[in-house]
Amino acid sequence: MSSDLIPVGIVGAGPVGMTLAARLASFGIPSVLFERDPELRRQGSKACLIQGDVLETLDKFGCAETIGAEGVTWTTARTYVRGKEIRAAEYTRRIGYGPFVNISQYRIEQLLLEKVEADPLCEVRWAHEITGVEQDGDTVTVSADTPDGPRDYRCQYMIACDGVRSPVRTFTGVEWTGYSHRDRFLITDLKVKLPLAKERHFHYDPPFNPGRQLVMHPQPNDIWRIDWQLAPETDIEAERADGRFDRRVRAVIGDVDYEIDWLSTYRFHQRVVEKFRIGRIFFAGDSAHSLPPYGSRGMNSGIQDADNLAWKLALVMQGKAGDSLLDTYHDERYAAAKENLAVTEATIKFMVPPNLVRRLARKVLLTLSQPFQGARDKVNSGRMAEPHTYVDSPVIQSAELHPLLGAFAPDARITAPGAARIRQLYGTGFTVLHFAQDRAAARAFAERALADTRGLDTDLVVVLREGELAVPTAGPADDMPDGVTVLRDRDSVLREAYRAPEGTCLIVRPDGHIGAVADTARPELFAATLARCAEATTPAREPARERVAAAA
Repeated sequence: MSSDLIPVGIVGAGPVGMTLAARLASFGIPSVLFERDPELRRQGSKACLIQGDVLETLDKFGCAETIGAEGVTWTTARTYVRGKEIRAAEYTRRIGYGPFVNISQYRIEQLLLEKVEADPLCEVRWAHEITGVEQDGDTVTVSADTPDGPRDYRCQYMIACDGVRSPVRTFTGVEWTGYSHRDRFLITDLKVKLPLAKERHFHYDPPFNPGRQLVMHPQPNDIWRIDWQLAPETDIEAERADGRFDRRVRAVIGDVDYEIDWLSTYRFHQRVVEKFRIGRIFFAGDSAHSLPPYGSRGMNSGIQDADNLAWKLALVMQGKAGDSLLDTYHDERYAAAKENLAVTEATIKFMVPPNLVRRLARKVLLTLSQPFQGARDKVNSGRMAEPHTYVDSPVIQSAELHPLLGAFAPDARITAPGAARIRQLYGTGFTVLHFAQDRAAARAFAERALADTRGLDTDLVVVLREGELAVPTAGPADDMPDGVTVLRDRDSVLREAYRAPEGTCLIVRPDGHIGAVADTARPELFAATLARCAEATTPAREPARERVAAAA
């Protein structure tokens, strides 16, 4: 980028930072990534699971299909107590991605880097260690040690995606609330062939890690990720030197050949920043919140941070929304972080009881879990991650108006140009789903609604019952205005997924969350309803070109 003023500076070229850069580029916003390391650094599996709903974000810039194809998709999470299985939680296999795909963070970073480096709106500056951050009312100045010596960079906005030990958080004096756990955990990636189902295996008090926990996750290429909870005084290097580590491993996998692909120890944290936004500086991913690995919330929630912030920042920088829209990034993602922390805190208190009474209660429950179903149901092995529903956001209507408001939009199969699932229609702008009573009602609403979209990129999708679709699968709909996609709702699949009686009109945001219900009886209010979803401030645009399709 030739300009001295960088539109968006992103500190940290991990999965969150690169997702943010790629997502901003999809809206036409340039960015520069500042990365401390001289190149992409391999760190084993690290974050080893990506949720199917989160893959939808990466799908918006063409990075999800390879991850879905290479990763290990699983639907069963097994829980064991003292070596005996007590529960097998089943997750429905859906269309699209997921529900959970195991693949190393490093491989995700490789694929993201390919996309970022190929995009002219993105730039990565390697070996740039941030040494200072200052901001005024108009810009953020980032100081860095670079291969060419100390340098200052001016940015319109800056996002810190620089991890748990975030230098940006230190330089800005942002309060880092919460605590760090005393016990340590050992992550080992083993290349080994095991006669185990490629599922999640969670062990309480197993004979190969008595009194503590162990989790096993399959990875591609015969890699198994094993997480041990360790006693605080455990010295893994000493174990490797005297043979105890080999005995530790073989107690789990048996007498089979294995190779250590990667090994690391860590302490987990329960932390969140007080503010996700400080002026023109934002925090995302581990710099904003640090979570235990239970339920795989770290990288997944960080990518959701990036998707939430990208479209809001783009609208503000394009002059289509007011600055107050950026405040809703904190409102929404802080609430998501607090929900995640509440879930993991409950898991921690069960896994590592904080006092004698809780320890005794857990011991009794684990003993009773084998013979009694009621006790089995209370064994907490970590609730899996899922998208947050923004119930208290200032730019989301009250859930009293519709049960899915604030939620991540459901998926369903359709037949449309370039889309086999309805979620593939989301992401470039706002999508309006009108479950019309008939063609005449759809046409009347479309003509009024598209007349004023307050400058916001808006696509109108009309969902008709099969008998109302009087056009072929691929052909013109001459009775509809430009900018309208027509879908056939075969067997009312879409109406059921979206809980949408006749006449319902839902507004889906660029991040795939449902923001509002429009009143089809008063289409003159549509512009105000749409604008409220984005704090929009600018006049109408010309309608988009016509797109016509039929749903399966």
